[in-house]
Parts: sequence; C-alpha cells; structure tokens
Amino acid sequence: MRMQKDQIFLTACLGYLVGVFAGSFFVALWWIAPLLFAVLVALCFVFPRKNTFFSVFFLALFLLGILSAENALNRFREENMHAGEVSGTARVVNDPEERDAYRRVLIRMESCDYEPCPQEKILWQAPRIGTIVSGARVVFSCALEIPENFDARFDYRMFLAKDDIGYICQRATHTEVLAEDGRARLTRMFFIPKRILESALAGSLPQPEAGLAEGLLLGGDNRLPETLKQAFIKTGLSHIVAISGYNIALIAQAFVILSIGIGLWRRQALWFAAAAIILFILLVGAPASAIRAGIMALTVFMALFFGRLSQSVNMLMAAAVLMLFFQPLLLRYDAGFQLSFLATLAIVLAFPIISHFIHGTFFGKSFLEITLLTFSVELFIVPLLLYQFQIFSPFALLANAVLLPLVPYAMAGAFISGVTFFILPGLHLLPSVFAYVCLRGITSVVEWISTWPGASVELTIGAPMMLFWYGMLFFVIVRVKHSMRKKYVRAENI
Repeated sequence: MRMQKDQIFLTACLGYLVGVFAGSFFVALWWIAPLLFAVLVALCFVFPRKNTFFSVFFLALFLLGILSAENALNRFREENMHAGEVSGTARVVNDPEERDAYRRVLIRMESCDYEPCPQEKILWQAPRIGTIVSGARVVFSCALEIPENFDARFDYRMFLAKDDIGYICQRATHTEVLAEDGRARLTRMFFIPKRILESALAGSLPQPEAGLAEGLLLGGDNRLPETLKQAFIKTGLSHIVAISGYNIALIAQAFVILSIGIGLWRRQALWFAAAAIILFILLVGAPASAIRAGIMALTVFMALFFGRLSQSVNMLMAAAVLMLFFQPLLLRYDAGFQLSFLATLAIVLAFPIISHFIHGTFFGKSFLEITLLTFSVELFIVPLLLYQFQIFSPFALLANAVLLPLVPYAMAGAFISGVTFFILPGLHLLPSVFAYVCLRGITSVVEWISTWPGASVELTIGAPMMLFWYGMLFFVIVRVKHSMRKKYVRAENI
C-alpha cells in the first residue's frame, strides 16, 4: 500500500512539474483549459478504474501547472506592463548591494500619488552616497523603464521577473528616506549578524581569501577580484561561491557530525542540524536563493538520515513543486534553481548505487565516494551548462574532486576565525591561519588550472541533444537499479 501512495504522490508532483515546463516553453491557448477539463470529467465517468484515476490525476495537475506558468508569464508581458513616471512612498525590500558604479536596491511601492501604481518590484540603481537599509521607507519619484534584453542568448527581463522585478529606475528624480518605523528597525536588526560577520571576516583574513570566505559563507562572488572570478568560471567551480544546495548540505553534515560527537542521538542530531540550517539562512539575510537551496537540501537530507532513500526523490520533487507553485518562472529562467535541482537529484540517485558497489572501509574510501558523487553531479549539470552558457571546462571534474574536500574545512575555519575576531581579537590567529591555508590552497589551484591550455572551451548543444542526454542518463540509472534489485532478490532466495 505504501508503494501505491508513493506512486500517487510522485504522479502528482510530476504532473505539476511537466505542466509548468509545458506552460513555460510552449504557448498555452486560452481554450486548452476548458477542453482538458471536459476530457478529464468524461474519462472519470466512462472509465471509473484505478489506472484511469492515476491518468486523470496526472492530467489535472498537468493542467494546473500550465495555467500557473501562463499566468506568471502574462504578468510580465510588455503589453501588460506600464512604464513611465511613478511617484509615491516605497519600501526597500532587499539588503542593498554595493556595485562598482551604483548601489543595487529593490523597492516596492506602498502608495502612489497617481495610478497606475506598479505592483512588481523596482530595481533602483541608487547612488552610492547616503545610507539606505533594508526595510526603510522612501519618498520616491522616477521614470520607470521596462528591462531590455541586450543579448539574444539571455532573457534579462524574465531573469528579473522570476524575482518579481518588473521595472528599472536608473535615475530617481526625488528620494527622501523617512524616519524609521517598527518594520524598518526590525529589518535593520535582522541584518546586523550578517554585517558583523562580513566585517569580522574582512578583519581576520587577507584579500582575496577574505572575499572567498565571504562567498562560501554568505554567497556571491562580487567580493572576489575579476581575474579570480573568471578563474572560478573557467575551472567549473563558480558554484562553491554561491548559496547552493551543496553549501547547505555541507553545513548540515558538519552539524550532524558535531552533534553526534557531543553525545546526541542520530535523530536529535538531525533536528539540531535542521535548526542550524535555518539559523544559517537567517544569518545570510534569507535571500531567495538561500531559501530555495535550504528547502531542497533539507528535504533530501532528512530523507537520507531517516533511512528512507526510496522516498528522497519524492521529497525532492515536493520541494520543487512547492517553490514552483509560488513562482513558476523559476523553472525556465533561474539557472540556480535548475542546477541545484539537478545536482541534488544526481546525489539522490547516485548515492545508493555508489554505496552498493563500494563495500567496507579502506584507505581512500571517502575520496573515492566524493569523486564518484562529483562525477555523477557533473553528468547531470554539464548538459544544462552547455545549453545555457555555452562554456565547457574539461578539467571541472579534476578541480571539483581535488578542491571540494577542502571547502568544509575552509568554511568552518573562516567562521570560527570571524566569530573569535569579533569576540576577542587575538584569539582568532590560530583558526585564521588554518582557514587561510585552506582558502589559499583553493585560490592557488583554481588560478593554476585556469592557465592550462583548453581550460575553458566554447561549446553549444541544442535542446534536442540535451533532452537525449538526460533520457539516456535516466535509462542507464533505471537499468542499473533494476539489476541491483534482481541481485538482491536472488540473494534473498538462496
């Protein structure tokens, strides 16, 4: 009966995911909804059988996915947008980010002096002078523009839309920061731990290692020198300086090991790690990318540690459906969501296979497991990277296998160094040296590999080739799992 319930749940998730995919990539006509609904009702009455119920259930959620995606796309179509002068009171809804020539501030209008009043967020390229904090209320006037696509290969307008950003303000004609209200004070206090950690890392480590430490712990590569940033891209390691499912999983694993080491039971350790992940997401300011990565990593992490490997795929699908239900545009326009989902799915599918073929304990087992898991993740994400970015790094597997084991030590050392520097400068020296060695090792190897001939190759594949790759990949996984199941049944019967 459990398998049947699992199948129903997986059918529901797949129906919605496929529907969002179809609605995101293909034009959905207005008459499809009533037509499919009529077909579903007819099937229920004519073929009242269990298998037909599964098909109808799948089609109903498929239809819901199409309508969700179509509704989200309609909101940001140019004919439905209203660019032009806007004036009124706005609220800052992000932690302002410092860029080379401006400060990146997201605002949402709370009231306007005249209609129409935009409901979507506005990307304000604010001057770097003055103080603007998250949650602040601003009297705001600007001539809004609809974002333009400057590269045919990259839909910048929809990239912003997936974060509910509909307009850009390049030069505000009038701004005035109002006195703090309760919400502004609460939001400013929320970001104080992040600011303290940023300052402590910058004070306890030299550059560019401090920038890398901030990227590992807080996400983002904007603190790295441009040459080092390009080196990470060339070697296929740019994912480690983003808040991704991988970083979250590392933190969760570290807290599980720590909590078991201090005497907690396995299940207690799991809840301790889950609480630590939530606190970490709050520490970095709870950006949307961190929340999505946290949801994805925690669902699978819990399945693995509860010993329910068979349900980990279902939990990952449920996490994806939950995120797409609130923002269907993520599926097509958020490369971070796509890569996190595929990387996590690769770990979920590959982990049982690798564990089956690697028995016992021997020297180098952990290194072999990390290498095989890294290779599995690369098989899943390389086609998407080629399709999206047209860049391939032949040495990505080598770079990941060599450097990924250093990442958790670098993160732990940098965090302890920052905390001790804040509490009592001088105590941070020992953890700072340890963190510096790990961070310097990562930057040195990345810079060295990036200078190799052919470290980065321009290579493009089309959608049919990408889909064929994934089709063959899942076919091989299904065949291997079927072979493993047959061997297990044969062993049970002996």
